[in-house]
Amino acid sequence: MESYGIIDMHCDTLTALIDQGADMTDGGHHLSLDKMEAGQYMMQCMAVFLRLDKGDVYRRCVGYIDGFDRMMARHHDRIGQVRSAADLQALRAQGRLGAMLTIEEGGALEGRLDNLRYFYDRGVRMMTLTWNFENEIGYPNNMHQPPFTVDTVHGLKPFGLQVVRKMNELGMIVDVSHLDDAGFYDVIATSSKPVVASHSDSRAICDVPRNMTDDMIKRLAANGGVMGLNYCADFVNADGSKSVIPGLAAHARHIAEVGGIDVLALGSDFDGIGDLDDLTGGDRVPALMQALTQAGFTAADLRKICHDNFLRVLAAQ
Repeated sequence: MESYGIIDMHCDTLTALIDQGADMTDGGHHLSLDKMEAGQYMMQCMAVFLRLDKGDVYRRCVGYIDGFDRMMARHHDRIGQVRSAADLQALRAQGRLGAMLTIEEGGALEGRLDNLRYFYDRGVRMMTLTWNFENEIGYPNNMHQPPFTVDTVHGLKPFGLQVVRKMNELGMIVDVSHLDDAGFYDVIATSSKPVVASHSDSRAICDVPRNMTDDMIKRLAANGGVMGLNYCADFVNADGSKSVIPGLAAHARHIAEVGGIDVLALGSDFDGIGDLDDLTGGDRVPALMQALTQAGFTAADLRKICHDNFLRVLAAQ
C-alpha cells in the first residue's frame, strides 16, 4: 500500500515537550517520532504556542525556537527542518520526516515588523495571527470563556494589515485559525497569496465560533487556500462524544461539497486537545483515512487531503 504521506498543519507538541522537559521520543504525547512513522507521516507543522497572558512573548518564542533547533539536531537521522518544498523533497529522498516551524500567536511580534523578519530567518514558515486574546494584529472570536461568541465587527488592525502584506512579501503562510470572522474577511481581501485555516472545522456541522462558515470555506477556496481538519472533540461533535473519526468524515464530506476537494487538508491540534477515544495519537491517523475512504473519498482525493493541497499552498508563497 502506498504511504499516505500525512502533512499535519498544526500541533502543540513542541511547546508541550519543552515545557515538560520531554523529547520527541517520548511516547506519552499524541505525537512522537515513532507515532509519526507508524502513522505514515511526511511532515508535521510544529507550532510555538504562546499565551499572551504569560507575558514576555517574544523572548519566550525565541526560547522555544532554540528548543526546536536542539530537537532537530538531536534526531537529525530521523527528522529535519523544512523551510521550503525543496527541503521536504530532499528529506523524503533520505527517508526522513519533515518538521516545519510555525507560530501560534501573532502577539509574538510585540508590534514590530522586524521581529517577523527575524522569525522568518529562523525558519518560521507559518503564523497564526491570533490565539484567544486580542493582540496588536487583531481579534479572535471569543473562545476564552463562555458564552463563546462570534465577532463580525472588529477586523484587522492597521498593524495587522501590515503583517499580512509583510508575510506575503517574505513567503510566510498566513494562518486565520482563531481569528474572528471580520478579521478573516480582511485577510482574504488583503493577502496576495493563498492563506490557511490550519486547524478549523465546519460551523455548519458543529456550531462553534472556532469553525468556519460555508461562506468562509468558499472564500478560502477561491483564495486558493486550505483548511485543516481539527481533531478536537468540541469542534467535531455537537453531542460531546470523544470518538471523532465519524464526525471528521462528516466534516470532510461537507467541506469538500461546499469548497471543493482542493480546500481540504489536516490540522490535528495534537497535544493541544484532550484525549480522544479513537484518534489517540499520530499512529492512528490511517484509521481516519480509512473512514474517509468509506465516506466516498477516492485515492486521488486522499492524496490531496494528506499532502498535495498544502504543498500547493507552500509552493505559492
